[in-house]
Amino acid sequence: MLMSTAYQSTLRGYAALVWRKMNSYDLVLQGATGFTGGLAAREIARTAPPGLTWAICGRSPEKLAALSEKLQVPFLVADGRDPEACQTMVEQTRVVLSCAGPFQTWGGPLLAACAASGTHYADLSGEIGWIWEMIQSHDPIARRSGAVILPASGFDSVPSDLAVHTLVRDLQKKELGVGSFTGFFRVKGGLNGGTLASGLAQSEHYTPEDLAHPFLLDPDPQASWENRVHAPQRESVFEVPPISGFAAPFVMAPVNERVVRRSAALADSSGNSYGERFCYSEHYRASTRKAAKQIAGGLKLAEWALKKPLGRKLAKRFGPAPGTGPSERERTEGFVELTMLAGDVENPSARLDWFFPGDPGNTVTVRCLVQVGLALAAGEARDAGILTPAYALGSRLVERLRARDALLDTF
Repeated sequence: MLMSTAYQSTLRGYAALVWRKMNSYDLVLQGATGFTGGLAAREIARTAPPGLTWAICGRSPEKLAALSEKLQVPFLVADGRDPEACQTMVEQTRVVLSCAGPFQTWGGPLLAACAASGTHYADLSGEIGWIWEMIQSHDPIARRSGAVILPASGFDSVPSDLAVHTLVRDLQKKELGVGSFTGFFRVKGGLNGGTLASGLAQSEHYTPEDLAHPFLLDPDPQASWENRVHAPQRESVFEVPPISGFAAPFVMAPVNERVVRRSAALADSSGNSYGERFCYSEHYRASTRKAAKQIAGGLKLAEWALKKPLGRKLAKRFGPAPGTGPSERERTEGFVELTMLAGDVENPSARLDWFFPGDPGNTVTVRCLVQVGLALAAGEARDAGILTPAYALGSRLVERLRARDALLDTF
């Protein structure tokens, strides 16, 4: 006999209560003493709801003790490369947030422990090679354990993922066709040492050719290649009249595009499809053709340099060191503008404009990650496995960001 919806809800609530009593914390922040981790810890302290129990975690007892005293929260010690330490830590919490990159170096044992233990997890990774490895190794395990695992829950790739999800669902509610979607970003902000280290770590493990498959993160990349609509092939620089500017390559597009496509593939498998003709591509928005060409040339040069050991060595020497990042003033003056167009980019059928205050790689990314973590702690996620922010949390995460004034509906 089928259980009633009310009875099922009661069982779920009881299970959640038992789970909470078995664990010391609702949420643990890993990598809390790094530059971005410190920002995330302060963001949790400012925005956590009353009654949320949380702790900070990392490798250095001395640094953790100082931050613990400052924020008046407990701390745990765990090295992300130590599977036993990670397992002990995740068994003490319902949710783990990780700022401890490069994830290619530090992230695997922690994500694996969460997947096996049924502990929810989110991180700031934009390392699509590592994310692909984690999906291959741990998605089935997380599905069985009930863990919701959400890589790429920062600036890459929450804004893109949520904007596409929102515009797709709005068009479907209006019974309008869903097809091609194109995102255009304009950003201002600084680079922190952790982001640079993550980019360098990925370059040491993978070439751009290794990660070129447009559906790399889909549950079945080959089936997606054969059956899904591919994004239009365009010149690297082209005019876009609706945004009064020009499109250029965007450094985060390789990550964001593949996360959005995974969201679409997961939605297909759940019976809530984005549509048979759905496809997505992403670009940077420049005011002039000259500026767009300069951006395109700069990215080509950076890609070439990162392929070379000497280029990576110079980036390490002259770029920001791990644990450092832009000043508070630079973070405050930064911003993210995102325009999402549906249909033909020259004559779109629908448009969405979002503004995120603060610099992308520090302020915006931390606000996104923390709200993902609080949503996981509140039990707002759907399904289980290695998912995406839009698929797991959808409009609920949009509401959270708006309530925090981290997302505005115009610029």
